Amino acid sequence: MSLTILNKPQEQAVGASLFVPVPPERLYEVARDVRAFPLWAPGVRRVRVVGGPDGPGMASEWEVSFLGLRKKVGSVLEEAEPPRFLRWSYDGPVRGWGECEISPLGSGALAGFKTSLRPEDPALERLMRTSAARGAATSHLKRCLARLGRAACGDDGVVRVGPLEGFI
Repeated sequence: MSLTILNKPQEQAVGASLFVPVPPERLYEVARDVRAFPLWAPGVRRVRVVGGPDGPGMASEWEVSFLGLRKKVGSVLEEAEPPRFLRWSYDGPVRGWGECEISPLGSGALAGFKTSLRPEDPALERLMRTSAARGAATSHLKRCLARLGRAACGDDGVVRVGPLEGFI
């Protein structure tokens, strides 16, 4: 009997949810503003729009810091459906995608964020598949979303961040 095991990396997304007491349009506007990501996404040093329309197809270059290393990552806004959905892709030393789905909820907006990142470096890619790294990535995403929520509503309301499970 012969057995073959293929070691194809599986896509593993991390996600979290965010409730903000602002209209969905306001949360969408803040989440879509790539130039402001460094204000609420620790590790993103700067973002520069490099081409394309102000909408789907817009390309940007991100300078990110990860484990003390600074790298430039390309991103393209793949889909933008105001005020409910954004999807983007990453390319370069880190490849992957991210998306945000926003729904009205009571007097505010509920957003589900998911992202999947795969580093080019094989050792780093193996490390990122561990449960400890996934936990750290989820915690980092939640911290980013708390800051995003405060950017969207200021001190005018309570921002709640939680797991993606149960997202409406």
